[in-house]
Amino acid sequence: MTKISVLIPVFNSEKYLKDCIKSVVNQTLKDIEIIIINDGSYDNSINIIEEFLLNDKRIKLINKKNTGYGNSLNTAIKIAKGKYISIVESDDVIKPEMLEVLYNKLKEDDYDIVKACFYLYKGKTLKSYSFNKKIDIKKTQNVFYAPQILTLKPSVWSAIYKKKFLNDNNIFFNETPQASFQDISFQFKAMFLAKKIKFIQDKLYLYRTDNPNSSINSTDKVFEICSEFDSINIFLNNKKTNAAIMNQKILFEFLAYIWNYKRIKNKYNKIFMEKIHSIMSGYQSKDFYKDNKIPFKEKIKFYLLMNHLNIFEYILYIIKNYANK
Repeated sequence: MTKISVLIPVFNSEKYLKDCIKSVVNQTLKDIEIIIINDGSYDNSINIIEEFLLNDKRIKLINKKNTGYGNSLNTAIKIAKGKYISIVESDDVIKPEMLEVLYNKLKEDDYDIVKACFYLYKGKTLKSYSFNKKIDIKKTQNVFYAPQILTLKPSVWSAIYKKKFLNDNNIFFNETPQASFQDISFQFKAMFLAKKIKFIQDKLYLYRTDNPNSSINSTDKVFEICSEFDSINIFLNNKKTNAAIMNQKILFEFLAYIWNYKRIKNKYNKIFMEKIHSIMSGYQSKDFYKDNKIPFKEKIKFYLLMNHLNIFEYILYIIKNYANK
């Protein structure tokens, strides 16, 4: 059986695609299959893909009409022959040793997920993202030992997943048409259901933040993030949880909404703030304030959102528009 299936969803990525595919083809771990999903690109992406296709028999192409990120990845997961699944986004690159390092960790135990740290990069500027003190990397983790894993920055691409684990638990991406941020619910569900997760501090993935076509830079996408948490809430309806897990879920959602507020256009500020106030008011917050695993500064922000909405919105507006100038 092939060790790892690497999935690369592509939509109009001609500017960055060659570097992305090259970084996967040149991995030190050679026993991989590379599934490239061309999601209806109308730029030069398909020609770039076909160049690589001619020279590497490990590459498989799925050429389809535009149905979105979630559908592209689900389609590839279903046909992947690898024991493990890796996701690489088409404007990013991975270090040559990434897959080998992650795969070698699997030899230590039968992990469902092995997850690394990464770099955020813009031009030539690299900013490292580490797990810091959130995670004890010396121990095998799951949501009941360390519920704080639920609040990690969505980064489905800095990990490998056991395919059997994904299939057995029916973990797939949402396929909401024209939606974005579908990695949020995927990562949450995977982290929640995994029995054994290994975290490592190696920074092996370079995630681009300056692609103007990326979802994070689509400032008119306002409420798409809310549908991801609707999906998470439905998922949790019949799952065994506890107060610590639910508090971390509330924190994760709260932080995601603040992040979204900061990136959308100012004309949407008020309506989005009213929306998240309405959503978060529906949660039981008594235990949230008592939980010593929730940072005090986040409790203060949450309190302001719940009880002094105008003040909270004003503070965020100042931070968004002036603090970093």
